[in-house]
Amino acid sequence: MFTPAQLGLDDPARYVEAEKRFSRTASECAASANVAGEGRALLNTAWAVEKQGRGAEAIKLAETARHLLRDSEALSALAECCHSIGVWRFHHFDDDPPVNDFREAIQVRLGTGDLMAAAQSWHNMGYVQLASGDVAGAWSSYEHATDLLRQVRDGGDTELASKAFRQFGFILSHQAFAAARHDSARAALQATGRYFDHVRLTGAHREPVYAYLAPGIALAASREVPEDEANALEALVGIAPDPESWLLAAVRQATDAMTSPVDTGTGRHAYLGARILALAELARWHHMAGRGREADELVDLAVNLSRARGWHGEAVRAARVSEGSS
Repeated sequence: MFTPAQLGLDDPARYVEAEKRFSRTASECAASANVAGEGRALLNTAWAVEKQGRGAEAIKLAETARHLLRDSEALSALAECCHSIGVWRFHHFDDDPPVNDFREAIQVRLGTGDLMAAAQSWHNMGYVQLASGDVAGAWSSYEHATDLLRQVRDGGDTELASKAFRQFGFILSHQAFAAARHDSARAALQATGRYFDHVRLTGAHREPVYAYLAPGIALAASREVPEDEANALEALVGIAPDPESWLLAAVRQATDAMTSPVDTGTGRHAYLGARILALAELARWHHMAGRGREADELVDLAVNLSRARGWHGEAVRAARVSEGSS
């Protein structure tokens, strides 16, 4: 139903070949008792397997890799392994949030002094906590990520300071999304404004879809439009202060970034997960507006994208939009 590009993938043959190559390397390392090498090769194999939509198999391989990397004290690879398991579990399964995987990644990354990577794990964990209903935990995780980036920014290395400043955009977009879910419309619009001010200063988006979603979600849930904040945001971004305009913009951002072969200037392409989320949120708005057929079509697209990628957890979460409207 979908091209590899629409699923955020390269040529599928690449992953099949990579799986064979990495699996062969893992066997060779095991035969020579190279524990760290075997762990890294199994993690790479898991990466190739997950790209083929075989999530449960990928996680099982990565769990084996995690034990080997712990035993061999290959800390950088261990942190990457823990972080990857957390991301994969969230996409593939709709069960307990994988916060312990992110916590181990954070602990290892802090232990090696990699504050930037630890901040990444904090903000990923924050989103998982938010999606699972742990709002206080999510806000705390975003603050931890912010504190780490501030430490990097103030550490005296000019190049790292610049990278850390740009990375703040990740946190700001997530905080705007969190405010839209669990704070007032005014707070959500203010948080969105902070993100787009940051974009203006850095020249690069960081996970922009979440920031575009925030005003749409907040305005849809609010009886009144905070005029000062709405007007300021419209002047900054050029999008009218109504839910549908912002939600449509979020879908466009995600779709363009997923399918364009051109560097979008966003720093990295939007996640497929962000597109699925944007489709589901636009569907939720259509349901609220009494446009059930359009809503159902969007939910079907979100669910089918999720299933085509092998992300069963994402499919369940997208389908809940229709369940909640019935």
